[in-house]
Amino acid sequence: MELLTPDYLLGLIVAFFTSWQVKTLVGLILLDVLLGVASSLRQGVFDFSKLAQFYASNVLPYVVGYLAFYVAVSYIIPPESLGELGEPINLATVTLAWGVLVATLVKSIAGNFAKLYQS
Repeated sequence: MELLTPDYLLGLIVAFFTSWQVKTLVGLILLDVLLGVASSLRQGVFDFSKLAQFYASNVLPYVVGYLAFYVAVSYIIPPESLGELGEPINLATVTLAWGVLVATLVKSIAGNFAKLYQS
């Protein structure tokens, strides 16, 4: 199969990191970090090691996991292997995974925002 080449894989990875979905995820992660730091500073419980723990437990798994899923759906299961519906199915699957990540981040952001502005 011609699609399963290193150039195709590299193109997928470049497309992933330049997509608006990844930019949105990174923006939401940054907002979550900033609100989390601000709320912990306001409460007087800021611990720098927890920031590194957040990076290792949330940021890396979200972005790397989404990348792995994106590549798996697009590379391991090429759209043409599913016929005419291949591309829409792949797009819907990746979009659903992205939506789950966004919902998780929005929940965390809302929680941090509530902590920041609680009395």
